[in-house]
Amino acid sequence: MKMRAKIIMIVLIPLLLAGTITIIISNVRIGNVVTENIENGLRGAATAVRGTIQNADVGDFYVSEDGNLYKGNFNVTEHTELADEIQKSTDMDITVFYGDTRYMTSVCNEDGSRLVGTKASDVVVDEVLKKGNDYFAKNVDVQGRAYFGYYVPFYGEDGTVEGMIFAGMPQADARAEIMKIISTLVIILVAMGVICCTLLVVEVTSLTRALHKGTGALEEVADGKLNGDLDDKITQRKDEIGHISRSIAKLKAQQAEIIRTMKEQSDALSQSSAYLSDKTAETTNTVAQVEKAVEEVAEGASSQAEETQTATDNVILMGDMVSDTAREVGNMYSNAQNIHTLGQEAFDTLHELNEINRQASESIQVIYEQTNMTNESVQKIKEATGLITAIAAETNLLSLNASIEAARAGEQGRGFAVVAAQIQQLADQSNASAKHIEEIISYLISDSGKAVRTMEVVKDIMEKQNENVQQTDERFKKVIAGIEESLQAIERITEKTEQLDKTRSSVIDSVQSLSAIAEENAASTEETFASITEISSIIEGISSEAEGLKRIADDIDSSMSIFEL
Repeated sequence: MKMRAKIIMIVLIPLLLAGTITIIISNVRIGNVVTENIENGLRGAATAVRGTIQNADVGDFYVSEDGNLYKGNFNVTEHTELADEIQKSTDMDITVFYGDTRYMTSVCNEDGSRLVGTKASDVVVDEVLKKGNDYFAKNVDVQGRAYFGYYVPFYGEDGTVEGMIFAGMPQADARAEIMKIISTLVIILVAMGVICCTLLVVEVTSLTRALHKGTGALEEVADGKLNGDLDDKITQRKDEIGHISRSIAKLKAQQAEIIRTMKEQSDALSQSSAYLSDKTAETTNTVAQVEKAVEEVAEGASSQAEETQTATDNVILMGDMVSDTAREVGNMYSNAQNIHTLGQEAFDTLHELNEINRQASESIQVIYEQTNMTNESVQKIKEATGLITAIAAETNLLSLNASIEAARAGEQGRGFAVVAAQIQQLADQSNASAKHIEEIISYLISDSGKAVRTMEVVKDIMEKQNENVQQTDERFKKVIAGIEESLQAIERITEKTEQLDKTRSSVIDSVQSLSAIAEENAASTEETFASITEISSIIEGISSEAEGLKRIADDIDSSMSIFEL
């Protein structure tokens, strides 16, 4: 892809994205603004109708026998002029509800009759009639058409909510208004985009043409053609392209001058190089001797380096291994000891808990048996109480018979009658006490039964707890066994650590070998020094010639200083 196409794509794609995002955001925001305006307009219309109806006449709202809604003497149902006028001028439909029923509206059926008698939804009734709040609905179904609707309550003479006013607008009208605004916005954006694209293409075309001529000039410089000139139209541009073109022209002129200077100085460098060639031949023999000595030094140094590297690697590796292993072994052993101690303590505690559970089970069994015995004793007492009740009844009967016989005896039986009365009183007291005891025994039997059942539940729980304790005991045995195995593994690791420590002796031997090699290198260094002394005299002669070369190099560096690297 050419630069012009790339620049156009780089600019157009963000422009298209920005336009699309702008349209989307505008659609949402315009929709919200239009909806808010509709809500405000509906609120105003509903409020105006409410004021008109409530102030139409003095009196309460009521429904007449003919089904019309009145406010005092004002017929609200027949007063449709205001609703029709609002619908005609604003496309807003008006409906008056008395309670939850429509009694006046501007909405008509297909036959031209008013849409009255229908009910409001439960949501509207709850929010407006019951709570007394205004209510805005974005989707109200009126004869199968979706409406924006606003409800306001109206009040009777006593201030209670009597009904509500509905002001609505078809959603299709609102959407048409939104689409009209969006269409206008899209047309404006498209027109602006076309203008921007046209200007962009013209400018990019001019820019790419100038760049093409500038790159052509650079290609000539790369090919060594320094005698050509750039087009004045390009160099006279006031933008970055003009600045680049002028820099290219300046670069071509400076390169041409540098080339001429370097050609003049190359001759002088040729003469100096001839002299240096002669001196180089003299140093060849000396260099050979130096090479031999240096070779010996290099061999020793190489061997020394290999041994040193091996020793270093072994020391580092062994040190890390020993350090890490010792640290980990210490931590593992300490942790294992702690775990073993804790496990043993837990195991002992578990045994104590098992013993306590056993004792508790035995105690519960004893209590259970004693509770059963108590229950049996209570049953026997209940039987004895029944016997007392029977004896008291028989005694009462005998006392009654004695009273009868005493009455027959007349004066002689008066004393016997007194005794019979006392016996009857005693029988009544015995009977009352027996009934009281029976009630206490009934409560005692009930409580004893509950205690027996509770003891049975507790007994079952203790048995399950004993089973769980036994299972836990077995698991702790396995844990302790695992810890003992871990301790054995740690001991084996300790043995490996000792073996690593022994390896360090081999490293010491390697270091000693390095010392011997270093001594050999010292001897070779002395021989090299003698050869270097001989070379220094030759270098002095070369140094004078190097001064001349330095001046020439300075001139070349001065000529090349105009370039910024």
